[in-house]
Amino acid sequence: MVVEADSVRAASLRLTYRVTLTLGLCGIGALVDGFDTQAMGVAGPPVIREFALTAAVAGWLFSGGTLGQTIGSTLGGRLADRMGRKWALIASLLLIGVCSLATVVSTTVAGLFITRILAGLGLGSAIPNFITLASESVAPERRHRWVSWLMAGFPIGGTLASVTSLGNGIGWGWRTIFVIGGVAPLAAGLAAIWAIREPEPASSEIAAGALPSTVLAVSPPPVKPPSRPAPARQPDSLARVLFGAGRARATLLLWVAFFFTQLILLLMLNWLPSLVVRSGFSDTQASGIQIVFGVCGIFGSYVVGTLQSGTWRRTGVAVTYLAIAAALAAAGVARHLYAPVLLAAAAAGVFIVGAQLALYALAPLYYARPIRASGVGGAIAIGRLGSVVGPLFAGLLLAGGGSSSTVLLGIEPFVLIGGVAAFALCWCARVRD
Repeated sequence: MVVEADSVRAASLRLTYRVTLTLGLCGIGALVDGFDTQAMGVAGPPVIREFALTAAVAGWLFSGGTLGQTIGSTLGGRLADRMGRKWALIASLLLIGVCSLATVVSTTVAGLFITRILAGLGLGSAIPNFITLASESVAPERRHRWVSWLMAGFPIGGTLASVTSLGNGIGWGWRTIFVIGGVAPLAAGLAAIWAIREPEPASSEIAAGALPSTVLAVSPPPVKPPSRPAPARQPDSLARVLFGAGRARATLLLWVAFFFTQLILLLMLNWLPSLVVRSGFSDTQASGIQIVFGVCGIFGSYVVGTLQSGTWRRTGVAVTYLAIAAALAAAGVARHLYAPVLLAAAAAGVFIVGAQLALYALAPLYYARPIRASGVGGAIAIGRLGSVVGPLFAGLLLAGGGSSSTVLLGIEPFVLIGGVAAFALCWCARVRD
């Protein structure tokens, strides 16, 4: 019995080690996501100068990655449910790496556009895979918190992309950003071949510290007589996966929450510096506020993930979206006062970024294991549509003569809608497997 207990304990330790490697690589996946999402925006000014792009052509170029991500999120989720999370994630990471390096050697605008779409396709496919893989690697009661923490890699990656642009002063050039953005996912994808093991249905219980039952120490069960093999079951359609078996309410609420939260986040990421300058501050002050927003967003995953975990999750969701509304209102009202605007931007970074990362962690909890990646991918695809609408909405308000305050106060209804949807999700049944 002692030998058997030692064997069980050793097996548990080996699995915990594998889970640690899996979670680490999923965190790197989130970092790659943030880096690549910001890469084209950071490289934008020198790319526009080198290729003499008009504003219209540059807009299409910048939207190429988002278009690819929207398609890839849906396709990647379906692919993961068919062939397994591990190999779908590896294929996605390798595609990101190859296409980012292809961007480095592109000499035409058409070449840049194609490589950005394909890199976005890989990126969109990777996101539901590493979120689902991380979620299934830990105990059910720890999934929301752990995935929220791992998704802190997203703002960290975006910050690293911004820091990389400082290398222009030492002659790096915009292509260096894509060299780094290509080598990192290639290395992560190759490492994942060895490091990641597809989680078994019961692995989360072992990862939480529960030892396997004593069935390992008893004789094997009696052999059942042979029977006819069951006919092969046809995979469910995407519509049935998302809306069948009582999942319609949770799916629709997830979509609404993803769409409006992503809308607010991308609006702030794209327009915050311009809004600050329009309020009368200098470019240096605008850069400082943007850095504060991004750095505070890194801590948002921990703050909001902790708030929305456990028995107080409903209160945590309400506090999160009320804090977003208060921060935006404070920034809109403060206008020409730098210190209040800076503090409002810090609070907005914590709660807006944290709310989005918390939704990433929440999505896997409403779908059973065989369809989980498809459900997560669908929600992320809808969120990508919101990321397109948000910047366009701000641009329309400003083009119509609106001020920075008009934009910040004008998105308050979107905060309300997204918050109500996220709050209502607290009453939807979660899957435990």
